[in-house]
Amino acid sequence: MKDIKLIQGIDISTEKEDLICYSYDASYAKGSIPEAVAWPKNTQEIARTVRWASNRGLKIIPRGAGTGMAGGAVPVNSNSVVVSLERMKQILEINPKNFTATVEPGVINGDFQNELLIYELFYPPDPASLDYCTIGGNVATNAGGPRAIKYGVTRNYVMEVEVVLPNGNVVSFGGKTFKRVVGYELKELFIGSEGTLGIISKITLRVLPQPEEIVTLLISFKELDSAGQFIPKIIGTGIIPRTLEFLDSACLKLIEDNEKMGLPENAEALLLVEVDGELTSIKRQAEKIVDMARKFKGETQVAVDYYSRENLWRARRSISACIMKMKDKEKINIDISVPVENLSMALVKLRELSIASDIQLICFGHAGDGNIHVNILVNRDDEENRKKGFELAKKIFELTVSLGGAISGEHGIGITKKPYIDIQLSKKNIELMKAIKRVFDPKEIMNPGKIF
Repeated sequence: MKDIKLIQGIDISTEKEDLICYSYDASYAKGSIPEAVAWPKNTQEIARTVRWASNRGLKIIPRGAGTGMAGGAVPVNSNSVVVSLERMKQILEINPKNFTATVEPGVINGDFQNELLIYELFYPPDPASLDYCTIGGNVATNAGGPRAIKYGVTRNYVMEVEVVLPNGNVVSFGGKTFKRVVGYELKELFIGSEGTLGIISKITLRVLPQPEEIVTLLISFKELDSAGQFIPKIIGTGIIPRTLEFLDSACLKLIEDNEKMGLPENAEALLLVEVDGELTSIKRQAEKIVDMARKFKGETQVAVDYYSRENLWRARRSISACIMKMKDKEKINIDISVPVENLSMALVKLRELSIASDIQLICFGHAGDGNIHVNILVNRDDEENRKKGFELAKKIFELTVSLGGAISGEHGIGITKKPYIDIQLSKKNIELMKAIKRVFDPKEIMNPGKIF
């Protein structure tokens, strides 16, 4: 790559240290060392980088913050250039009159949330990695988060995207109106596309007014099945919680071993439930939830102030970091999603699979919408045990599909779930996806080796 510096004005590195750092993400996926890393600062620089790479037959790997759990930002071969969007982090506009905001793809989700507070607005999608993940990455994976049960996922808030196509052309899809029926809505193809169709360079998002109040409840159960049955009952009453999070007993022990948060370690399951809205209304909702929990032998604690609520969320968001601290274990991370009516059965079956395989599972997630993060713990540097872990993953995916679920709820397919996609999708379905990719990316240079 002797002519790498010919892209004048664009920061590019071929230093080994940089190349290694951009060859992996937060997943367990193993990739290749790219030939270069580029850090464009605007749409025009992305387009120039893409045209330069395309003309030389180089593969292009779009990257946000590298927080993805499926290997979506990992190069699958060395003949590639990683295009990191981390320097494109401007919030271009917040329009409180139209309830919209326009941002660059490298804006950190949590920073965006904090800026919106000034306008008494909020952006519902809030992945656990919100302090690190980017809005561009969230759009590329259609990220969700705890508030998805009430407010939906990223797709529900993307109004317009500007995209650099694999040939370097810049196109916008969508608009700034809430209703829009003007032919095919092509922006929808880019939401959840994992960087395989183009590079998202600007995003206009819908934002909402801040709710008046929030009430947070912590409900512990002595039986796993009781927690699983309780969850759809809440929604059946007409209450749509802001969040309805689930942690199993292994999660609780792990958090207490690492963080000493004072969680009830003797519980088999813990639910973190929030309701938001007008104060009088949500107090009634909270009382109704507490009464119903008693019928399922659940014990409830109420977070009395902002700090106790944030402490509970700190515990919830610390789980992945606590798993990473386990010196003798590594995780195979999957995020299945099942219909809420089948959640209780899924939790029980997961425990049975864990016992039968003699492999520990740590399960938590967004129980209100049936999204469970299953962490398969395998012995570090033990290839035989690792193989068993992947065999267990396949069984979990087969179980998920048999229950009417999806093999990925919000992390995407990337590299790590690619071997299992035919468990979920028919050959015809996959052929149609490949045909769509060929329309946008006939040279197949944009994030190859992902999804299918």
